[in-house]
Amino acid sequence: MLKKVKLDSVKLDDVRSGIGRLFKRVGLVPHRRPPYLTRDWRWHYRPDARAVARLGPDLSSPTIWSANPEAAAPDGELAQIFLSTPNLQKWMQYLPIYERLLTGLRNRPIRFLEIGVDRGGSLEAWRRYLGPEATIVGVDINPTCAAFDDPSTATYVRIGSQDDAGFLRSVVEEFGAFDVILDDGSHFTSHQIASFRFLFPHGVAPGGRYLVEDLQTNYWRHYRDSATSFIDMAKDLVDVANSQYQDETMLERDFRIGSEWRRMNVRVPLAARLVESIEFHDGIVVINKALESRNLPGSFMT
Repeated sequence: MLKKVKLDSVKLDDVRSGIGRLFKRVGLVPHRRPPYLTRDWRWHYRPDARAVARLGPDLSSPTIWSANPEAAAPDGELAQIFLSTPNLQKWMQYLPIYERLLTGLRNRPIRFLEIGVDRGGSLEAWRRYLGPEATIVGVDINPTCAAFDDPSTATYVRIGSQDDAGFLRSVVEEFGAFDVILDDGSHFTSHQIASFRFLFPHGVAPGGRYLVEDLQTNYWRHYRDSATSFIDMAKDLVDVANSQYQDETMLERDFRIGSEWRRMNVRVPLAARLVESIEFHDGIVVINKALESRNLPGSFMT
C-alpha cells in the first residue's frame, strides 16, 4: 500500500533546484507551456571525441601547445597598416591571410563590404591598404557608427542588422555586388549564417570572396545561439559543393571531354555551381565564388 508523503516547502525547493541543475547539465531549458523542454543551443557544442579518434593514434595523441611570448608581429604592409591604425582589434594570424587574398585588389575600383564597424578603425585600415579607388562600405546595428560615414572618400556606413535580409538587400541595391565581403559583426552563429545565406548568392560579385572571421566564437556558449554554427555550415558546404558526384550513376555515365560518354544534366543545389573553393584557416573561413556559374566537371582519358 502506497503511503502519502508530505513534503515541506524547503524540501520542495531542494527538489526544484536539483531538477534545474539536472536540466542545465544536460542542456535543456524547462518551460511552463508546450513544448515544455527545449535545447539550450549555447550548451550544444562540445568537441567531438569521435572526430578526434578518427584521426588515428598518432594525430590524436595529446600534446601541449604553449604560447611564445617572444613571437614577432607579422610582416607585410597590411600588418603594418593595421598595427598602426587606432580603434581596432584583430588577431595577428589573420593579417598574412588577408594580405595574400587581397593584395591583387589594391588600387582598383573594387567594392568592399565589412559587417561590423565598431570604433571605425578597420574601415580606416582597409582604406589605407586598398587605396583611393575602392568603395568601402561598413554596416553595423549601432547608430553611433554612422559618424564614420564619409562619402568624400567613398567610405560609407549603413545602419541595420546583419540578419535582416531586407536591410542587406537595400545595401546591395545601393552599391551593387561586392568583390569582398568580410563578416566581423555580432559573431552570433545565427547572424553569421543569415548574412551568408543572403549575401553569397545576391551580394558577392562573380569571382568574389566571402570571409567570416573570429570563428573561434562558434565554440563559445555566449555566441552559440543556433543548433548549427557557421563552421558546421561551412563543413556541410564541402559536401554540397561536391553534389555532382553523389549520384552513383555518374560512375557509369561520366561526363568526359573528347568522349562519347556525356552526362548533360545533374540536379544539384545552387551552391554547388556557385562555390569555387573553400578555405579553412585559424579563426577564418573563406568561400570563393566562381567567376561564372561552374560548368559540370569533365574528365579525359589518354
